[in-house]
Amino acid sequence: MDLMVVRHSISVSNGADLISGAANDVRLSKAGEDYARKVRGLYDWDRFDAVYASPMVRAIQTASILTNQRSDIEYDARVQEMDFGEWDGLSANPFRDEHPEIFDYSGIFNEKYSQFAPGAESYAQLISRAQSFIDMLKDKHPHDSVLVVCHGLTTRALFAAALNIDIYAFTAVRNVSLNEMHLDADDNFQARVLRYNEVLA
Repeated sequence: MDLMVVRHSISVSNGADLISGAANDVRLSKAGEDYARKVRGLYDWDRFDAVYASPMVRAIQTASILTNQRSDIEYDARVQEMDFGEWDGLSANPFRDEHPEIFDYSGIFNEKYSQFAPGAESYAQLISRAQSFIDMLKDKHPHDSVLVVCHGLTTRALFAAALNIDIYAFTAVRNVSLNEMHLDADDNFQARVLRYNEVLA
């Protein structure tokens, strides 16, 4: 299986430095819509046998634009963004001052954050649902080319689950970058990374 994972385009929250998780279901900004259309013309998005997307608006919009409104996109909650609990939709800046220990080297919440954010999903929970999604793809699409349009932390979790390595091995994911791996159905789905964070425009 060839698996391409793409983070959604620029949302209205991305530019405002707001925490955008599962509860903050924001749209793409005008710049985000334009950027997705630009990227659409730079890659063969018709090559995929199956397309999956997060059921969140920013991912739905991105998937629709990239695939030219393909009608058979499947939406799966397992690839929605991490749930940041009561912090969803808030500015991240105050937490950088109050709790610097909960940010990783790239400025994104690390696994310690869920100790402070009421109702937040843990990294273990995120990776568990990513693993469930990967297992489903192995069953349904062992020899197919599959596109998944989702979110930054979810992309990292999918790669970590497929390769069985630490999520911190993967850096923050850029909007509409290409993140691709091959899972060999003839070798117990051993995974290898083909590209990561490759930006087309």
